[in-house]
Amino acid sequence: MARVRILSQPRWQGFLDRPGLDQLSTPVLQAADDFFGFVVTHNLADPAAADIARWAELRQSPSSPAPLDQLALAMAICVPAFGTRIEEARQLRARAPARKQASPITGSPPAGKPSRRRAAWDPIAPPSRKPPRARAVSVEPSELPAEMQEALRQMATGRPRNGVSVAPAILKRMREKLCQFARSAEQAGLPPELSDQAIERYVLDLIARGEKGRNGIRWATIRASIEELHRYARYTGAPAETVAGLASRFAQMEGRERRQKALKFFDLACTGNTTLGVLDEADRLLERAVAEDCPRRRHRLRNGACILGLYPVAPLRPASADLVFGESLFWREHSWVIEASIQKTQSRNPELFRMRLIPAHGMFIDAVLLGDHHPRYLPELRAEALEVRRQLFTLADGSPTAATYIPRLYKELTGNSFGTTRTMLHTDQATAHGLAGTRAAALACHHRGENTICKYQAEAVAIMALERRQAAASARRARYHGQGGGR
Repeated sequence: MARVRILSQPRWQGFLDRPGLDQLSTPVLQAADDFFGFVVTHNLADPAAADIARWAELRQSPSSPAPLDQLALAMAICVPAFGTRIEEARQLRARAPARKQASPITGSPPAGKPSRRRAAWDPIAPPSRKPPRARAVSVEPSELPAEMQEALRQMATGRPRNGVSVAPAILKRMREKLCQFARSAEQAGLPPELSDQAIERYVLDLIARGEKGRNGIRWATIRASIEELHRYARYTGAPAETVAGLASRFAQMEGRERRQKALKFFDLACTGNTTLGVLDEADRLLERAVAEDCPRRRHRLRNGACILGLYPVAPLRPASADLVFGESLFWREHSWVIEASIQKTQSRNPELFRMRLIPAHGMFIDAVLLGDHHPRYLPELRAEALEVRRQLFTLADGSPTAATYIPRLYKELTGNSFGTTRTMLHTDQATAHGLAGTRAAALACHHRGENTICKYQAEAVAIMALERRQAAASARRARYHGQGGGR
């Protein structure tokens, strides 16, 4: 948000005459404005140090690495007395156990959450895997033209250019699309530049690969590829005719994507999974865990039950699903509360997902915590997990699970990808409650766009139409057989 737009908001009007306000940098104003928005969103009449620390945790990112420092500079001008609370928040964030004590119940150190702090990233650096994966349809990033490499490194700093900023997840996708584009141009004997000929060859190669794939041509994949070339062209200030040509192609592919049924709907139709069906399976897994003799299998069954019992009603994205006690999972007023940061792909600032779990779903978390111990120890285990901030899901030996653990186990147990939890919730709510159900599911899934709502509602209408046709066909067959037609 530009400086003028920030200061023109009503919440800044009382500070405009403060000496030194005009000397604050735009990033400092952005941080303060983000904090003011946080205060309004959470209805904090008198923000405490813990509130400030929570805001800083949500705000911190590669583009804003020191939110408390920025807030302190702004508050020194706007609300000087607030400085003490910022320092208290700084101490809260810095406070961490020097070492993890052995559990008084299990006798072993509880598993903690690996550090989430991201090291400086060079998008052109060779992969850490040895040997590196062979590339069949793309070049190595180091083989890209020098100007492309330099642009990708500039994007990795988080600084916008020509009004375009690129989030880390988007940057990785863009890099891979550019590597594919360069290979297509190379094979066609063309320079790897955004010319009409090179772009056309790239699209034809994408279509040819799609035709050979298991799922055929997926226009969403081709749309995403053109979208990244378009984003790169705008970021680097490509000629207007190049940007316009890519925009036209992007719109064309987007239209084809809208007319093509998404794979996630096919996947759900193949398995027949519903939210209630998956929750029933979660109950069955807990029952199996009680009867299982092997401790490791009991542990895995409880983890699986919790995954199936939690995420269909709390539709978190994979990047946010790895819940941590005391960071994104809290025990408040006799129930578990999820407060997770949702980082959507193209969003610069994360959104807050908050949900209080009813006992029917919170019991799965308790089952994971309790393990094989007597229920009398559950309060102590809750307090211990919150104190040491351990992951919700660990391996049987207490070590942390990998980032892929939750999506992998969910797919193994249901046959669907983890991302279909949101699709499943949308489908179930829309078929049961119509447009109101779709809008309620959209809020739970942090879907803001009307296009998304329309897509899910259209899918629900198609499902209901199919069910009506099937019911009508069944009624006709019943009448036919009732009239003796089957003789």
